Amino acid sequence: MEIVFYWFIGLLCLASLVIYWMEWRKTRDRVKLGQAAIAIFASVVVLGMAGMETYDRMTTNYIVETGECYVVDDRSSKGSSNVTLWFGERSYGFKEIPDVAYGPGHVFTCRATMTKQMQSGIDYELRSLDGELLFSTE
Repeated sequence: MEIVFYWFIGLLCLASLVIYWMEWRKTRDRVKLGQAAIAIFASVVVLGMAGMETYDRMTTNYIVETGECYVVDDRSSKGSSNVTLWFGERSYGFKEIPDVAYGPGHVFTCRATMTKQMQSGIDYELRSLDGELLFSTE
Protein backbone atom coordinates (compact mmCIF):
# COMPACT_ATOMS: atom_id res chain seq x y z
CA MET A 1 0.00 0.00 0.00
CA GLU A 2 2.89 2.30 0.78
CA ILE A 3 4.29 1.97 -2.75
CA VAL A 4 0.96 3.03 -4.27
CA PHE A 5 1.04 6.12 -2.07
CA TYR A 6 4.56 7.01 -3.31
CA TRP A 7 3.51 6.63 -6.96
CA PHE A 8 0.37 8.72 -6.34
CA ILE A 9 2.34 11.55 -4.72
CA GLY A 10 4.98 11.39 -7.48
CA LEU A 11 2.34 11.65 -10.19
CA LEU A 12 0.72 14.57 -8.36
CA CYS A 13 4.13 16.29 -8.36
CA LEU A 14 4.42 15.71 -12.11
CA ALA A 15 0.93 17.12 -12.65
CA SER A 16 1.79 20.20 -10.61
CA LEU A 17 4.98 20.57 -12.66
CA VAL A 18 2.97 20.64 -15.88
CA ILE A 19 0.50 23.15 -14.45
CA TYR A 20 3.21 25.47 -13.07
CA TRP A 21 5.20 25.26 -16.32
CA MET A 22 2.13 26.19 -18.41
CA GLU A 23 1.35 29.07 -16.06
CA TRP A 24 4.94 30.29 -16.24
CA ARG A 25 4.88 30.21 -20.06
CA LYS A 26 1.75 32.39 -20.01
CA THR A 27 2.82 34.91 -17.36
CA ARG A 28 6.66 34.65 -17.21
CA ASP A 29 6.30 35.10 -13.45
CA ARG A 30 9.39 34.10 -11.45
CA VAL A 31 7.26 32.65 -8.67
CA LYS A 32 5.70 30.16 -11.11
CA LEU A 33 9.16 29.26 -12.40
CA GLY A 34 10.32 28.64 -8.82
CA GLN A 35 7.28 26.48 -8.16
CA ALA A 36 8.03 24.50 -11.31
CA ALA A 37 11.63 23.98 -10.15
CA ILE A 38 10.44 22.73 -6.76
CA ALA A 39 7.97 20.42 -8.50
CA ILE A 40 10.79 19.01 -10.66
CA PHE A 41 12.89 18.29 -7.57
CA ALA A 42 9.97 16.71 -5.70
CA SER A 43 9.02 14.60 -8.72
CA VAL A 44 12.55 13.26 -9.15
CA VAL A 45 12.92 12.41 -5.46
CA VAL A 46 9.52 10.80 -4.94
CA LEU A 47 9.39 8.94 -8.26
CA GLY A 48 12.99 7.83 -7.79
CA MET A 49 12.14 6.29 -4.43
CA ALA A 50 9.00 4.70 -5.81
CA GLY A 51 10.89 3.37 -8.82
CA MET A 52 13.63 1.75 -6.76
CA GLU A 53 11.11 0.20 -4.38
CA THR A 54 8.98 -1.04 -7.28
CA TYR A 55 12.05 -2.52 -8.98
CA ASP A 56 12.97 -4.37 -5.79
CA ARG A 57 9.48 -5.76 -5.43
CA MET A 58 9.15 -6.74 -9.11
CA THR A 59 12.49 -8.52 -9.18
CA THR A 60 12.00 -9.95 -5.68
CA ASN A 61 15.28 -8.48 -4.46
CA TYR A 62 14.48 -9.20 -0.86
CA ILE A 63 16.49 -10.06 2.19
CA VAL A 64 14.64 -12.45 4.46
CA GLU A 65 15.95 -12.73 7.99
CA THR A 66 14.67 -15.35 10.41
CA GLY A 67 15.67 -16.28 13.92
CA GLU A 68 15.56 -14.93 17.42
CA CYS A 69 15.22 -11.17 17.67
CA TYR A 70 14.07 -8.37 19.89
CA VAL A 71 12.39 -5.07 19.05
CA VAL A 72 13.50 -1.57 20.06
CA ASP A 73 11.46 1.60 19.69
CA ASP A 74 13.36 4.28 17.72
CA ARG A 75 11.18 7.16 18.88
CA SER A 76 13.71 8.49 21.36
CA SER A 77 16.69 8.52 19.00
CA LYS A 78 15.14 9.61 15.69
CA GLY A 79 12.02 11.51 16.77
CA SER A 80 9.78 9.17 14.79
CA SER A 81 7.60 6.21 15.61
CA ASN A 82 9.64 3.45 13.98
CA VAL A 83 10.95 0.22 15.44
CA THR A 84 14.18 -1.69 14.87
CA LEU A 85 14.35 -5.47 14.83
CA TRP A 86 17.67 -6.74 16.17
CA PHE A 87 18.95 -10.14 15.06
CA GLY A 88 22.07 -10.38 17.18
CA GLU A 89 24.32 -7.59 15.84
CA ARG A 90 22.24 -6.92 12.69
CA SER A 91 19.38 -4.44 12.78
CA TYR A 92 16.59 -3.50 10.37
CA GLY A 93 14.10 -0.63 10.61
CA PHE A 94 10.34 -0.99 10.22
CA LYS A 95 7.43 1.41 10.38
CA GLU A 96 4.76 -0.63 12.12
CA ILE A 97 5.03 -0.87 15.88
CA PRO A 98 3.91 -4.21 17.34
CA ASP A 99 0.97 -4.33 19.70
CA VAL A 100 2.69 -6.73 22.10
CA ALA A 101 5.12 -6.15 24.93
CA TYR A 102 8.57 -5.70 23.42
CA GLY A 103 12.06 -4.47 24.20
CA PRO A 104 15.49 -5.97 24.73
CA GLY A 105 14.16 -8.27 27.46
CA HIS A 106 11.53 -9.86 25.18
CA VAL A 107 12.94 -12.37 22.71
CA PHE A 108 10.80 -13.46 19.76
CA THR A 109 11.15 -15.82 16.86
CA CYS A 110 11.09 -13.34 13.97
CA ARG A 111 10.76 -13.42 10.23
CA ALA A 112 11.52 -10.10 8.52
CA THR A 113 11.49 -9.15 4.82
CA MET A 114 13.49 -6.15 3.55
CA THR A 115 14.36 -4.80 0.11
CA LYS A 116 18.01 -5.10 -0.92
CA GLN A 117 18.35 -1.71 -2.62
CA MET A 118 16.89 0.59 -0.02
CA GLN A 119 17.30 -1.69 3.03
CA SER A 120 13.76 -0.72 3.99
CA GLY A 121 11.57 -3.04 5.96
CA ILE A 122 8.57 -4.51 4.14
CA ASP A 123 6.98 -7.01 6.50
CA TYR A 124 7.76 -8.76 9.72
CA GLU A 125 6.15 -11.14 12.13
CA LEU A 126 6.83 -11.92 15.75
CA ARG A 127 6.20 -15.35 17.20
CA SER A 128 6.52 -16.61 20.72
CA LEU A 129 9.29 -19.06 21.44
CA ASP A 130 6.58 -21.76 21.23
CA GLY A 131 5.74 -20.67 17.65
CA GLU A 132 2.47 -18.82 18.38
CA LEU A 133 1.94 -15.82 16.07
CA LEU A 134 1.94 -12.68 18.23
CA PHE A 135 2.18 -9.89 15.63
CA SER A 136 2.32 -9.64 11.84
CA THR A 137 2.36 -6.77 9.34
CA GLU A 138 1.27 -9.06 6.49
